[in-house]
Amino acid sequence: MVKAILFDLDGVVITSTGKRFSERLSEKLDISMEIISEFFVKDFREYSFGRADLKEKIAPYLPKWGFDGSVDDLLKFWFEHEGTLDHEVLKIVANLRSKGIKCFIATRQEKYRKEYLLNIMGLKEKFDGIFCTCDIGFDKSEKGYWDYVFKELNLKPEEIMFFCDSIKNIDIAKSLAIQAYFYEGVDFLKEKI
Repeated sequence: MVKAILFDLDGVVITSTGKRFSERLSEKLDISMEIISEFFVKDFREYSFGRADLKEKIAPYLPKWGFDGSVDDLLKFWFEHEGTLDHEVLKIVANLRSKGIKCFIATRQEKYRKEYLLNIMGLKEKFDGIFCTCDIGFDKSEKGYWDYVFKELNLKPEEIMFFCDSIKNIDIAKSLAIQAYFYEGVDFLKEKI
């Protein structure tokens, strides 16, 4: 029997609204994607796993990019336009929670966006918790992430269901006996639940 369901954030709970941050920044500042991509290639992974602070590390890039504002201004520009909540998915989550099934976010994020999503976008009230890579130190495609989830939930793998839009994350979860599904939309979610 399923006792907890984990939902990937970007691509399941949050839908894309078009252009990514780097594309929007490139257009806003009229600079090439190559200049912006240096930051993501060189530094971004460290923030996603809690090994560095985004605000400290991104600050030196602002003058290179010609961004006229503070680090907080940049993060606001980034976070406010990174997708919208899928209210159909949130209705399903609310229904599951009303029946006693625990629902969690499973996501790869750095700490500032995580806090924005939980507190500003209100996801803190809509889920029972979050399993975020910046807190765990492992990606969802790594066994260490799932070991952490099992320990925190105190559940057997077969008591956990997981929806994600990344095959490599689904593959590792399935290999650990989690009921994992590649997310194909709200109708697919309703069918599997």
